[in-house]
Amino acid sequence: MSIVLDIPNAALDPKGYSQVELRMHSPSGDLERNVPVFNGSFNLGDLTPMDGASIDAVLRNDTGEAVGYGRSSQPMDLVAGATLTVPVRRPIVYIAGQVDVDQDGNPQTNDLHWTTVPATFSDLSSGMPTDGSTTLGQTSVLMVGAGPNLYELQQATSDPSGALTGNATVVPVSTGDHTLAAPLSGTLSGGVLDGAGTDDGKLLIVGTTMHLYIIDTMTGAAKSIADGNFARVAIVSSDASGMTAVAIKNRGDTTGPCQTTAELDWIGVNPDGMDQVSSLGVGGYSDVAGDRGHAYYVDACKGELGEATQSGVMSHRTNLGKPTALAVSGAQAWIGVEKSGTPAQVTLLSASVTGSDPPRALFSEPSTQVVDATRYPGVQRELDASTAVFNQLEVGAGGDYVAVTLASTYHGDAVFQANFPQMDVEAEELRVLDASSGAAVERYRSWCDGVLLIQSGDIPDWACATQTGQSAPTNPMYEHKISSMTFLFGKK
Repeated sequence: MSIVLDIPNAALDPKGYSQVELRMHSPSGDLERNVPVFNGSFNLGDLTPMDGASIDAVLRNDTGEAVGYGRSSQPMDLVAGATLTVPVRRPIVYIAGQVDVDQDGNPQTNDLHWTTVPATFSDLSSGMPTDGSTTLGQTSVLMVGAGPNLYELQQATSDPSGALTGNATVVPVSTGDHTLAAPLSGTLSGGVLDGAGTDDGKLLIVGTTMHLYIIDTMTGAAKSIADGNFARVAIVSSDASGMTAVAIKNRGDTTGPCQTTAELDWIGVNPDGMDQVSSLGVGGYSDVAGDRGHAYYVDACKGELGEATQSGVMSHRTNLGKPTALAVSGAQAWIGVEKSGTPAQVTLLSASVTGSDPPRALFSEPSTQVVDATRYPGVQRELDASTAVFNQLEVGAGGDYVAVTLASTYHGDAVFQANFPQMDVEAEELRVLDASSGAAVERYRSWCDGVLLIQSGDIPDWACATQTGQSAPTNPMYEHKISSMTFLFGKK
């Protein structure tokens, strides 16, 4: 039997690998092999035949870091004489969003112009901290990974609110060199909120403020299958018989009192066009995830992690606090938990989906932001977050990395004795962590901006400071708020 690891043979090919790790999963059991690579080839030795196996492949360097990752798009039979192809790409995380431009340079006047900007990417195999300079060629509001394929959704913004307006278009992006192809023919109405793709790259599911869409990337067609505001979507499974997915309608804001108006929907997309969308109930549903044919959810009001099926939901874990973000890979869950207070606090938990083991915190911390008085070196002020939320959570590179995006708001009253003005600050960042240990791999603050209410005698100029291990844009043109985050082969 031959296993072919398919790479694009282009600028973004995985480099520096010396070993390959293959994980084969089937209904009869799992098998894992770690073998060296010599001149582009490897020998797995004898294998037990397996029917309906899914394959994960990780390329690692001499220190064991993942420099390439891939996953089979469909179950395969491991039998003598077979040739199995697994696409492999670099472990790259993509973020997209908007930026506001101050028209007159005066922070006290509200003359901001919101616009979309090119997506930023972080190549985790490079070992270089993100500074915002690695971008894709055009503006984007959402990046969607679909197996080895990547898609960019583009949409205009209204001035000055920044609300997304007009129809959105879907643009294929080469994962070999990041060139952009012509947009697909289908368009989407409503502001784009969230998206996911199948492992074979043939279908996307995208939620907007008005509709839930299925996009056929082969024909370019975009079809609305339900009306409403869909803020979270996840693929459950896909094969020749169609696709199943889950979505959350009317999710609401997580920063205030818990809302029980979110609807959890089960979606069936069939080749004959008889698509089905059915409600599994209304509650405090805040995020969904899919893994190996199973669908999972978290309920922020119940503090619950559970599993969804076409016939209903079942609880697996409770007493989680206020869970608002979820990703699952290999029956291991990563859960983002928000806690209000002064300061607001964020916690990222790791736990098996159905086990009784206590969850483990990869990080748990109050959200604070230090600002510097730029005219007076050494003069600083620490602000406590009034709100701190998880915007996105995804597992990438075969479970090696877990990434989150966080958004926080800060308020500081005027301190007359120190000539500190009243200030309101917003900050957003991407964090990538080792999924098992919680060690920081990347911490990039994409956005930090504020409004000052300056009185006579106040210190006029302030700037956000970076924390230890945190990088920030090296140029103001790279700054933006984060509306989406995705890995190639990622798990939501």
